[in-house]
Amino acid sequence: MKLSAAVIAAVLSVSSAFAAEQSETARFSRDWSPEANIETFASVEVPAAPAPLRAGPRDGQNYSGAEELLIKEFAITGISLDIPETEVMRQDRFYDNTFCFEHALRLSLNALLGNYKEPTSPLAGALSQLGVLSTPSKSDLKAARQKVLALLNEPASHLSIVRPYKQNQPQYGETVEKNWIFFLRLDGKPYWAIVDRSGKKEPYVYGSAK
Repeated sequence: MKLSAAVIAAVLSVSSAFAAEQSETARFSRDWSPEANIETFASVEVPAAPAPLRAGPRDGQNYSGAEELLIKEFAITGISLDIPETEVMRQDRFYDNTFCFEHALRLSLNALLGNYKEPTSPLAGALSQLGVLSTPSKSDLKAARQKVLALLNEPASHLSIVRPYKQNQPQYGETVEKNWIFFLRLDGKPYWAIVDRSGKKEPYVYGSAK
């Protein structure tokens, strides 16, 4: 009996010590850990993702084919771009294209720097600023092209590939399904370069009529 009483006493002692330790752990958790409930989680503020910075042709953040073409063929390095590789590949794969994206961009830039007959085009605007009101001479065109190229190299200028049903849709309703479409912002004004995917129509550039 004495032995049993001693064993029981030892067990009770150990149990009391364990209970005391558990109580202390619980108190510590209450003191240092907030209660996890719906209100706690709702009050946690998740910081918003930072807005992506616009990157130029030299920054390597856009489709490399576009960056290389702008730099090597047109000496355009200052403009900001929004031409992600994923979107270029998607449009190249999903639509019926006679030629690749790089050639479409090349054609659009050639139209931008060569088409002065559309009165709302950047080149027509540059000629007007130079005071050329009739058919321009070669020297007039050269001077106007230099002005447009200077605008294309401004950090405030922007070039992007237009996505279907997203912002910056062309003013006259041309669709991405049938055209490679590029949006430009030059000197604060919006322009669109339209390149027919089938190659049956000449590329053209125009600005907002508003």
